Amino acid sequence: MEAYRDQYASIFRGGRGVTVLAVSNDSAEELASWAADSDFPVLFGSDDDNSAAVAFGVGTRGNGMPQSRAVVVVDPEGRVAWATPVFREIDPTAYEEVAAAVAAVAPPLDEADQD
Repeated sequence: MEAYRDQYASIFRGGRGVTVLAVSNDSAEELASWAADSDFPVLFGSDDDNSAAVAFGVGTRGNGMPQSRAVVVVDPEGRVAWATPVFREIDPTAYEEVAAAVAAVAPPLDEADQD
């Protein structure tokens, strides 16, 4: 998640036109503490029964835990535009993939925003 935070402006256009949601099975208290301590600009959601992970196509492992944390992009109309099937924080192509998904649904940046 730190890489998503550090690249928030470039990948997620600083949140302009999209909402970013990180979903895991950590407790709401743990997520709130982690988000505050690390200054994350995204929303966090606790999914203790894995229903959100399954709904977003992340799925579960044999032990019932999610295969991965999910990063979800919500478009300006409030629809899920993209969700990670697997959280690949060390794969550089994962960031290209999510940036392309954001670009497909976010309103275009004007020239002043691109400087």
